[in-house]
Amino acid sequence: MNGSCVVLGYYGFGNLGDELLLRACVKILNSRGIDNDKIIALSNSPDETRKAFNIRAVNRWKIFEVAKALRSCDALILGGGGLFQDSTSVKSCAYYWGVVRLARFFGLKVFALGQSIGPLKSRLAKFFAGDALRACERVHVRDQNSFNLAKSFGCQDTELGFDIVMTLAAFEATPPPARPLMLVNVRSCENLEAFVNVIAPHVRDFDGDKIGAALSAEDEKILLDLKEALNLKEIKLVKTFDDASELWALASCGVGMRLHFGVLSRIFRTPVALMPYDVKVSQFAEQSAIPLITHEWREPSMPSPAPVYDTIST
Repeated sequence: MNGSCVVLGYYGFGNLGDELLLRACVKILNSRGIDNDKIIALSNSPDETRKAFNIRAVNRWKIFEVAKALRSCDALILGGGGLFQDSTSVKSCAYYWGVVRLARFFGLKVFALGQSIGPLKSRLAKFFAGDALRACERVHVRDQNSFNLAKSFGCQDTELGFDIVMTLAAFEATPPPARPLMLVNVRSCENLEAFVNVIAPHVRDFDGDKIGAALSAEDEKILLDLKEALNLKEIKLVKTFDDASELWALASCGVGMRLHFGVLSRIFRTPVALMPYDVKVSQFAEQSAIPLITHEWREPSMPSPAPVYDTIST
């Protein structure tokens, strides 16, 4: 793939995981000879995306801007994450399907990179996901469940890999801090109260400092509400990869819910345990030899080394 491209994901919404996906996507495209000035991201906050990543960006909600960007490019990249799912609404599937179909109308090639597919509860969501993914030249997924779904949709050229955030360079290990530090992350989910009840006594009893690591504003609010119950020293909103590198460099271990809390812990070689609010977290934990906290406490342990990607085939 050469020339210019549009990158599509859940960008510009203040979610660290999705911003890490965009950072990884830009790195992969650069490795394929595509310079930043030939990359256009569809973003909810295009000005912020331009400044943060030094790439071009347009408002994902303005159809004429999106169409103009697509017509100026050779390819559309579905740039990582769980784009096709209807956990909250089928509207997400409809949006991404619509952009894919518009890209194909303009003659662009479409590639799916680092995708997590599902859950897809409704027939309409399954139609949108299947039709969009079949329109892709290649489909690269990050877990076995997504691979199986892609195959069931009839996507012939499908590759099972890892989350593309793994392409981000890990920093050299740093000496542990003088006082142990545990990172704690939670997010909104159906079983939040049950998870908190399991981890709370162990987090409180940890012999060291405890910091709430919020990967979004939503996490920050929940952690602030739980600050006393978990005996957290402070809450830190992690907005960028640089923020994450500074915080994880100090960490002795971590307990979290979000997938990219686990991904960052694996990259930075931090012992971690995860709470599987979603199947994508369970499958990542299995890939990474990370213990899962469900109905009982599990001690954080060192994840398996992150895979090294010199290139990625998609």
